[in-house]
Amino acid sequence: MFMNKKFNAAIDRAHALTDFNIHNNIHKQDEFQKQIILADESLSKDGKSEAIRELTKIYDSNKVVFNNGTRR
Repeated sequence: MFMNKKFNAAIDRAHALTDFNIHNNIHKQDEFQKQIILADESLSKDGKSEAIRELTKIYDSNKVVFNNGTRR
């Protein structure tokens, strides 16, 4: 797994920039965080892909834990 400081910082930044008043459900939060990662210029294409994969894992985990979000 591709884990380094830039990767962790990008995911932390995506979480920190999420406004929970605007992005008031798990699906909106996930989409916003993916947009933040895709707009991050400090990551390479592969780094963005890995970050998106990690966010997807977090999203899937949150859907199970909170029994919320859209079903696949």
